[in-house]
Amino acid sequence: MKVNIDERENAVIINLEGEMMLGYEANEFHEAIENAIENNKKKIVVGLSNVQFISSWGIGILVYGYTTTTNSGGEFKLAAVPAKIDAVLKKTKLDTIFDKYASVEEALQS
Repeated sequence: MKVNIDERENAVIINLEGEMMLGYEANEFHEAIENAIENNKKKIVVGLSNVQFISSWGIGILVYGYTTTTNSGGEFKLAAVPAKIDAVLKKTKLDTIFDKYASVEEALQS
């Protein structure tokens, strides 16, 4: 999994690429969430358009991001969720938890 971070005025965009599985990349994701909160960024958008597969570990990464962000008073949003990943979210009933948007820009504007 590759992690790309783009900071905006009041938001952080975390674009993920590849497979969300075990790996040191999870640490990059955790650090991006923690840095955003420390820097008072209230909106975190995770772009998933380039994610081909998600393991249970990957689901855990997203749940961590959601709980950490919302417990700090922020908003956690998923953008451009591929059909395969959306199917996994539906099976695990997490589609009712996450706010999902068609694009990163749409998530930023909401």
